[in-house]
Amino acid sequence: MSNHEVPGWIKGNGPDADVVISTRARLARSLADFPFPSRASGEDLSMVVDDVRKASAGLMQRFSRLRLVNVDKLSKEEKLFLLDSHVASLEQISGGQGRAVILEPSANISIMINEEDHLRLQTVMSGLVCEQAWELVDWADDILAQNLNYGFSERYGFLTASPSNVGTGLRVSAMMHLAGLAMTHKLNVQLRAAYDLGVSIRGMFGEGTRWLGDMFQVSNEVTLGLNEREIVERVRSVAGYLLAEERLARKELLSEQRSLLLETASRALSTLKSAMSVKPEDAIALMSPVRLASSLGLMENCTGALLNELLAGMQVGAADSGKASIERAAFLKKKLAEAHIVDG
Repeated sequence: MSNHEVPGWIKGNGPDADVVISTRARLARSLADFPFPSRASGEDLSMVVDDVRKASAGLMQRFSRLRLVNVDKLSKEEKLFLLDSHVASLEQISGGQGRAVILEPSANISIMINEEDHLRLQTVMSGLVCEQAWELVDWADDILAQNLNYGFSERYGFLTASPSNVGTGLRVSAMMHLAGLAMTHKLNVQLRAAYDLGVSIRGMFGEGTRWLGDMFQVSNEVTLGLNEREIVERVRSVAGYLLAEERLARKELLSEQRSLLLETASRALSTLKSAMSVKPEDAIALMSPVRLASSLGLMENCTGALLNELLAGMQVGAADSGKASIERAAFLKKKLAEAHIVDG
């Protein structure tokens, strides 16, 4: 549903990528010389874009294809692709004066400009790679800081538009597919255990979004009072715990509920192949048992990379229309034409 270069995480070649679809590290930063975007004038916002663009030139030593994109000049499809690829937020693609994104085509690094904060610097990588993701944004932050005057307090740390980001401004999250725990009815217990360990559990698109397709974002709850390494270790540790529990649940399904697993995936795949019209949330829900079966070697011609590509083509943020639902169904039917269940 898009002609964009495929973001790196979609390839699904990171460690434990069958369960941990992606890891994201994001730093929120404000510029001391300007009001927060919600209070800034058009002239202020334009100056912020220009300052960040100039500062990001230093990143090109490592990412030579970085480019600045004016959000308002993107087509509806391009905006939705950025959202579904987790490169930009719903707030960012909604537009407004001075909103821009600096990104590298494979989306290994991107900077949202004038969203809630002046900068949201982030990377999205395949698999469970909390340390690597943090190290990349930390490097980029150091480069940008050479030419940008960040809002900072000796007492509180980095100052941001939302109190929840004050401190390090770091948010680390792992997008996890926990279909095995859901199918074995252990999901709620394990999510509560994860929450008790000091992380938050959110939907696919972050704070305030619904859970779709047994996919959950595991991320740090606070950015104040912990240093960056402690935040990274907490998220990695809890995601690792959930990963281990999901692996046990999948093993149990294979040995004790194999027929249920096959039947559920077969029915979902058949619906995806035959539907004339499908809403994004329904498609994502149907893809969950298909993804689970694929990860357990029970499908052919249906890789994790293909399922990630489908996920990034759902246009979740679009206003639902009959035409969009028909196009989505045709897209799924074409991409899944050769996929089939195997039991061997």
